[in-house]
Amino acid sequence: MAGRKLKFKAKLKASSILEVVIAMVVIVTVFTIAMMIFTNVQRSSLSVKKIKAQRVLQDALLVAEKMSDISKQSFVIDDVRVDEEISEYNNVTNLHLVTLIAYDQNQEKIAEVKEVVNANK
Repeated sequence: MAGRKLKFKAKLKASSILEVVIAMVVIVTVFTIAMMIFTNVQRSSLSVKKIKAQRVLQDALLVAEKMSDISKQSFVIDDVRVDEEISEYNNVTNLHLVTLIAYDQNQEKIAEVKEVVNANK
């Protein structure tokens, strides 16, 4: 018994190379579709930076509505640079067009607000 070889009569089943390739193609396809969905959801959602910039612009708009002079200025609020421009609207003296644009630290535009306000308030 010590010198005897063991013989297996049953064959082991293995996957063919074609089955492995098909499985890999299916996995890669599912992964690609999942990544496209993830990217679209991220792109379409509002980021915290954009929400913060909208809040800053709304606060700056409230201040700009109280101003009666035509001006152009820049200021920084909460790491957001705001460019403010107040001009006459369609050559009407009591209406002003207030344009506010918010930029992040990389100087990328993240939000913009344009509103016509009554200057006689």
